[in-house]
Amino acid sequence: MKYTVESLRQFGIQVAEKAGMSHQDAETLLKNLLFSDMRGVRSHGMTRLSGYVTRIERGCTSATAQPTITMDSGAVFSMDGNNGMGSTIGTAAMQACLRRAKEYGVSFCTVNHASHYGFGGFYAMQAAAEGMIGFNICNSPALVAPFGGATAMLGTNPLTVAVPSGKYPDLVLDMATSTVAKGKIALALKEGKSIPDNWALAPDGSPTTDPAVANKGALTPLGGAKGYALALIIDVICCCLCGGNTSRQIPRMFEDPKEPSGVGYFMGAIDIGRFVDLETFKARTDAMYDELKAAPTAPGFREIMIPGEIEFHLTRQAEREGIDISPAIVCDGFKTLQEGQKVTYDVEPDPKNADKLRAVNVVAA
Repeated sequence: MKYTVESLRQFGIQVAEKAGMSHQDAETLLKNLLFSDMRGVRSHGMTRLSGYVTRIERGCTSATAQPTITMDSGAVFSMDGNNGMGSTIGTAAMQACLRRAKEYGVSFCTVNHASHYGFGGFYAMQAAAEGMIGFNICNSPALVAPFGGATAMLGTNPLTVAVPSGKYPDLVLDMATSTVAKGKIALALKEGKSIPDNWALAPDGSPTTDPAVANKGALTPLGGAKGYALALIIDVICCCLCGGNTSRQIPRMFEDPKEPSGVGYFMGAIDIGRFVDLETFKARTDAMYDELKAAPTAPGFREIMIPGEIEFHLTRQAEREGIDISPAIVCDGFKTLQEGQKVTYDVEPDPKNADKLRAVNVVAA
């Protein structure tokens, strides 16, 4: 069933506020979740809302904590996340990087005592919107086997880079260093679907198509040795440089959470205008992408896409048509939130589109 973006936003903000978040922080969280769903990254969208609320209820994450600066050297600085919400911490860190990059040309930030920050593209794309190159990485619980191994030793440790473009959508790399993000395994389990046999390993190290078995085993690294190397580099930066936990020390975030995550982030922004005129830069990217678009396509492909272009079009489609939320998420996630947080709401056909529903009479009891 498809729901309008605004109806989901209203519902989610009410839930987050009832859990103890300020209105501003609740809005930031919902921007992150909905941006993920709109770009087609359903594993980090509204399906995560109930998990975040559970972490708050169990005292694993603070609904109200704000990050503080612990080291300040101008262009580079460090933040303590104080175990706050990841969307709150990540937004504060990136926005501080943008302000400082405007002053110094570049800025990088380390963050410790942080938590799951959701959709990584949400942060780097804030830089691209300001005519800068954005970069962010974080580590996560050990879910991925090293190349040649059978036991989970590293996190999915995502990497995000966003680069502004001219006539094309911004170039956005947003990837886990595992073959897939853990959220896709969780979503398949929730929806009762099997998974491809190259996504995960059973506890004995053999491939599996059962998401329940994959939950007990390990994910595979993206591209074998290459993904393993990237994941290890990110873990080294987030632990040894930022002061966060290692992947092996980070507890599972959404499966029976009992303690803070203590993850590390590394974020940065580069002001393109300090190196080359921004419009000249965009013209150069347009010329590069024109060449890519004009290249012959392989059998079965109609067009060569710029990284982030498909997600750009999905976002525009979601704005027009709404977001498709599976029945499993509605029953298992939203129903739990409605009961646990005492948020009540009704649904009615969207007057602008009879195929969609919208939330009305949203009340936090």
